[in-house]
Amino acid sequence: MKPQHAYMQEQLMTQTARRRTTGHWLTAVALAAVALTGCSQQPADRMAPTAGAKATSPSASADRADARPEGGERSAAPAETTKKASPSPQPGARSGGSGAAKGTWASADRAPFAGTGQFVTIGKAWTSEGRTRLSVRPAQKKINTRFDTWEITPGTGPFTTVPVADDAQVLLAVPVRDEVAGVSRAELLPHSPARFVTLLNQLDPALFDGIGYDLVFDGAGRVTSLKSLYRP
Repeated sequence: MKPQHAYMQEQLMTQTARRRTTGHWLTAVALAAVALTGCSQQPADRMAPTAGAKATSPSASADRADARPEGGERSAAPAETTKKASPSPQPGARSGGSGAAKGTWASADRAPFAGTGQFVTIGKAWTSEGRTRLSVRPAQKKINTRFDTWEITPGTGPFTTVPVADDAQVLLAVPVRDEVAGVSRAELLPHSPARFVTLLNQLDPALFDGIGYDLVFDGAGRVTSLKSLYRP
């Protein structure tokens, strides 16, 4: 029979050996679990970029397909579309349109009242290079029934220079012309264009807006008839 202390020592050694065996087994189990966990995560990590690459590959392929010409037809289509969207105007048409507009304005400047009759006030009259010229501005007139005379409303626009034909008919009443004994002040008497320039320049400029004239223009814009309205 073993002594009591020898028996206790043997039991203690047995328990220690069991603890070591159990510890080794637990360590092995933990390592195995870690290995299994790493293996299970590694495919997911590797699959993520692969999936991303697959997701982006269709658009990249589409871009490459769009960029790649098909026998030259795809690259030629945008150029044709651009030409249709912004056609270049013909130089002849552009210059012709500008010339037409310029010609219209030039014609209007040369003969603004050609072929018409106008009621105007005259701001100035002079002779230049043998031709009588007038500075005129359209106005309005109406009869004052109370005093049996004309009421003149001068215009507010710019004055326009017009030529007077050499053989124009010029008929003047007072106060533009001089008074003549035995002749009514309102009666129209004939004068030459040159004489009209002299008479107008003798008037007080303050009277100019209150004296109206009926003018007739020929097709060239020249005054062929001038008649002054009587003013008491």
